[in-house]
Amino acid sequence: MQCDALLSSVLDQVDEHTLLIVLSDHGFGTFRRAFHTNTWLWQNGLLALKDNRKPDDDLADGSTAIDWSRTFAYAVGLGGIYLNFKGRENAGILEEGSEAERVRNAIQTGLADLPDSVTQRAAIRSVSRREEIYSGAFLENSPDLLVNFHPGFRVSWQTALGGFSHQLLDDNTRRWSGDHIVDPEAVPGILFMNRVALHNRAQITDLAPTILNYLGVSVPDSMEGNSLL
Repeated sequence: MQCDALLSSVLDQVDEHTLLIVLSDHGFGTFRRAFHTNTWLWQNGLLALKDNRKPDDDLADGSTAIDWSRTFAYAVGLGGIYLNFKGRENAGILEEGSEAERVRNAIQTGLADLPDSVTQRAAIRSVSRREEIYSGAFLENSPDLLVNFHPGFRVSWQTALGGFSHQLLDDNTRRWSGDHIVDPEAVPGILFMNRVALHNRAQITDLAPTILNYLGVSVPDSMEGNSLL
């Protein structure tokens, strides 16, 4: 109600020549259970630790403990998984081809609908390949795979830093109890405009072309998306 009242007061000040856009690029949901991706990769033989060490909570930054000569994939950041490619990673062992495809398939198949024994729910909905969701000149900088979580679940704080835990899933006990690092279909954003859009399938990449079009500025060929007006 407070947001509606604020928007109403803004609309009262907007004339017929002014384009008003209210945008949220994503929604928000509860975050109760944290998933340790690197621990799962270790459990499934896709990541190795030195000296036959097992994952534990002391490995907040596991990069120095990982045996890169026997590691096919690793996780860092908010949901991203990277393959250990030759020529890209410092000690990469994979080359693009059948072996890399085997690793991708093992991760996608193994993580899809992965169950949480505590909540009796699936923690992960799917795993996307980067070419399915990203494009453009900087595609190579994106993760090779992206984990899409069900509502209530998120990548763990340790995984975001490349770390580990002795267990696969645990409770999020921090005050940060909500998040949007889940499947984007579960937390869609919103878009309000005081103009009629050409369609109702807007994407965030459409906003810049829409604004430029409204201002009478040509849209660069390199820009993704299309004007909604």
